Amino acid sequence: MRLVLTLLLWLTASCALAESKTFGGYTVHYIAVNSTFLTPEIAAQYHIVRSKRHAFLNIAVLRNNPGGSTTPVTARLSGGLSNLMQQSSTLAFHEIHEGDAIYYIGEFDFSNAETMRFKLDVQPEGRGDTHALEWTTQLYAD
Repeated sequence: MRLVLTLLLWLTASCALAESKTFGGYTVHYIAVNSTFLTPEIAAQYHIVRSKRHAFLNIAVLRNNPGGSTTPVTARLSGGLSNLMQQSSTLAFHEIHEGDAIYYIGEFDFSNAETMRFKLDVQPEGRGDTHALEWTTQLYAD
C-alpha cells in the first residue's frame, strides 16, 4: 500500500505542480489534485470521492535528519481554502499510515478553472511551533 501512495504522489507531482516548504527541521510536501487522477479502486480504498469537480490535498510532513535522510512524522493540520470571490471553507484531514509513510488527505469541491488559495497551519509531531503554509493553485475539471 505504501507503494500505491508513493506512486500516487509521484504521479500527481508529474501531472501537477507538487511543492514543498521547509520549516526549521521539517519539510512539508503538498499538492492539490483533481480526484479523477485516481483510479476508482484507489479512490474507494482511501475513501476519496471521485468526481470531475472534486479534489483533494495530499500532505506529508517529514523530519529532516542529520546526514540528509528524512523521517515521516505525524502532524496537526488545520485551515482551509478560498476562491477569488472570497468564498471559503474549512478542510478536514484524515491521516493515512502505510508502513512508515504518513499522509494527510483533505477533500474539497471546486469549479472548472477555479483559482484556489490554501491557508493551513502545520504543527509537526503535534507539539512545538505551528507553521503557516499558504499557496495558490488553479484546478480544472477533468
